[in-house]
Amino acid sequence: MIPIGPVEKKIYALREKHPLVIPQIDPDNYTIESVLDSFRQIKQMEISHIAIGGTILNMKLFQKIIDVAIEDFNFSVVTYITNPAVSLVEGYSGKTAVYWITALNSENPFFFKDSLIMSSLAVSMNKFEPIPTAYIFDERDSVGTANWLARAVPIPREKPYISLSVALAAQFSGLRFYVMAGGSGSKLPPPTEHIKLLSKKTNLFLIPTSGIRTVAQVEECYEAGADAIHVGNLIEEKGGLEVLGRMVKASKKYSGKKFYDDEFGYK
Repeated sequence: MIPIGPVEKKIYALREKHPLVIPQIDPDNYTIESVLDSFRQIKQMEISHIAIGGTILNMKLFQKIIDVAIEDFNFSVVTYITNPAVSLVEGYSGKTAVYWITALNSENPFFFKDSLIMSSLAVSMNKFEPIPTAYIFDERDSVGTANWLARAVPIPREKPYISLSVALAAQFSGLRFYVMAGGSGSKLPPPTEHIKLLSKKTNLFLIPTSGIRTVAQVEECYEAGADAIHVGNLIEEKGGLEVLGRMVKASKKYSGKKFYDDEFGYK
């Protein structure tokens, strides 16, 4: 089993207060100047943990954005193993992590095993903490780049028990995080019936992503049992960071949940 590192422990500690809102920065959609402005606003929302990543990355800009996030804003950062550029980026001990992803409903073997094998040595040397994660596509009416590259077979919205079967397979395989993805630009929000079922029947840390654009949708995810959400495309748009702020405020209405204890470990 992959041991629990400092970034994962921090995520669990934040979850003990309330569900998380995790802004996701796609380096290919930012300049250093625009990311600095976004980081300043995100910091004012009392957010301390962010995600950085995209399907196709400019490695030099990726490194610069990670450096700024850690050195200037003291964020902890999680990124994705599904892009080979991660292997070439230098992380920060105790501050940077990577979703160590198994994409169980991808037909492209690269996303199921090859990316893990190709990146494992570099990740261990480059100070990125692996978080064992299932990355699962469900039906969102999306034609995002990640969907295309992964050759994903999305779980139908009307079949929550398929989600449960996949989630239990992930849990039994030792994965701890479960990202419910629709792909960039999803037209539909996460299926709350799936979230509700997985929250009741698994011990996974549930992170719905993609297609989350309103405070009402965030509240539906939390009420169904989500532990965190990712918000990416929205915050790139005019007024999107203001909506993010309202999402953060809404998250504090929901109760905390304990996943980890220093004495007894993972629940």
